[in-house]
Amino acid sequence: MRRIFLLGLLPSVLLADRWLQIRTGPFEIYTDAGSKRGRETLGWFDQQRYVLGYMLGKPDLETEKPIRIVLLKNSKERAEYPAAGPLIEGRERWAILLTADAPIPREVFREAARLLLESNAGRMPAPVERGLADVLSTIQVNGTHVTLGAALPANERNREWARMHLFVTNADYYAKLRILLYNLQKGVDEDAAYPNSFGKPRAEIDKEVDRHMSASTYETASVDGKALDVMRDYRDEEPLTSGDVQLALADLLLGDKSREVYAEMVSRKENLAEAHEGLALLALREKRDDDARQNFAAAIQAGTPSPRSYLEYAKLEPDNTKALAALDKALKLNPKLAETYVLIGRRQSDNIKRIQYLEKAAQLSPRDAARWEELAKACLEEKVFEKAAQAWRNAEQAATTPEERARMSAARVAIDQQRLDWQEAERKRLAAEREIEIRKLKAEALAELRATEARINKGRGAAPEKVEPWWDGPKPEGRLAGDLKRVECIGNRMRLVVEAEDHKLTRLLIPDPAHVAILGASSETLACGPQKVRRIVVEYFPKRDARSATVGEVATIQFP
Repeated sequence: MRRIFLLGLLPSVLLADRWLQIRTGPFEIYTDAGSKRGRETLGWFDQQRYVLGYMLGKPDLETEKPIRIVLLKNSKERAEYPAAGPLIEGRERWAILLTADAPIPREVFREAARLLLESNAGRMPAPVERGLADVLSTIQVNGTHVTLGAALPANERNREWARMHLFVTNADYYAKLRILLYNLQKGVDEDAAYPNSFGKPRAEIDKEVDRHMSASTYETASVDGKALDVMRDYRDEEPLTSGDVQLALADLLLGDKSREVYAEMVSRKENLAEAHEGLALLALREKRDDDARQNFAAAIQAGTPSPRSYLEYAKLEPDNTKALAALDKALKLNPKLAETYVLIGRRQSDNIKRIQYLEKAAQLSPRDAARWEELAKACLEEKVFEKAAQAWRNAEQAATTPEERARMSAARVAIDQQRLDWQEAERKRLAAEREIEIRKLKAEALAELRATEARINKGRGAAPEKVEPWWDGPKPEGRLAGDLKRVECIGNRMRLVVEAEDHKLTRLLIPDPAHVAILGASSETLACGPQKVRRIVVEYFPKRDARSATVGEVATIQFP
């Protein structure tokens, strides 16, 4: 019964004809119109890619996601599907829906050119990019012969198109066009880029563009195409099953028809990962977030190889640990998706790691001004001013409007003042911290001094009338009488500076004040620092100590 239901969902195109898949570069074609027609159609897109690559100086242009061209045999088959734009964002790739009985629409070539520019070129002024896409929209291909310059309808012509039309149909300008585009991609101002490229000021070329725009007829020009024989060179041709085609058509995500096919696949447990992902994306479009999250989770459970399921699931998952695990898997499946790095970066608690992920995302999507702006702001929060300035500079280059460019430029210029303000605030903060530390050290030193003095003076009472000898070990050999000039405290030790009668200064070390006998008046004490003039007699053991610059260690001190 399920088999009968599924057949009812199949479009008529699946019930009879043989379908083929042919691939080249970022393009693949699914067609029931035959191998020759499919190869010729693929050749048109391949030649457009080659010509744009020549203009940009970048052969073999690629796209972040592959592009699938579904070429139906005729318009009757196309009528079974809802209306769609020239470029469809499908489940896991871009898609283009064409028919073999009609020319490829200009809008399709225009969008294909824009997609290739977005994926491969540095940001150029918006009028330049629009002009390129418009000129490439009327490309004509006959094998290896490529013609540019077929005129747009009168109501679609504008100055942007006229400028690029002049450049591609004038042999001298066309030879130098890639120099202009290279300069613009590097951020060179147009007023400087034109003389660099054409040897003429921009104002002079603008006048030529005005004259060209007012012409009554427009010439075409043959340009070098790719040396290509579509019947010989496209070797990746394979037959497709009805299941392959059914999934490909459902993956166009064209509403109820796709939903019904996906639901039947789930019920039959066929293509489970793909079907759940498709249902999730349809739910996401309709803002049914809970249904979307459940289906993304089911696609993951089914072992989907698509990074998009993991990425979209992470957006909807409130649990940070689960979201980061999903994003890590998406990164392993496709390390070139900038959005994955952005989402991981935003979930980092460590600002340095956040900056690293945001920087990688910006590098993978250099034309996205928002990526550079987010990086710049993250760098400013961490006071990484140099990197922030570079990010604002890149954001300025990637901006698509004069207003956005001016805002990015102002933010970049403001970096210098922000740096100065921060440095001044840091100077004040560090000065305050140093002052607190100095006060703390002074207090600690004073407390240590008082403790040392207390240890020295502890236990001193009235001197006995007669001091009985109590030491039967080695007796001090040194004896010095003179004025006590200074007591220097060195950590827990003390150093006496004594001036003898010959005015010679002698330094003696007290290694441990607790082990020195102080004799004489009970009121006498030792305090660190300069001393009032007091006569003392010191007995000591001669022992030179270069580190403390002393000549002996004190045994007794007697105050007369």
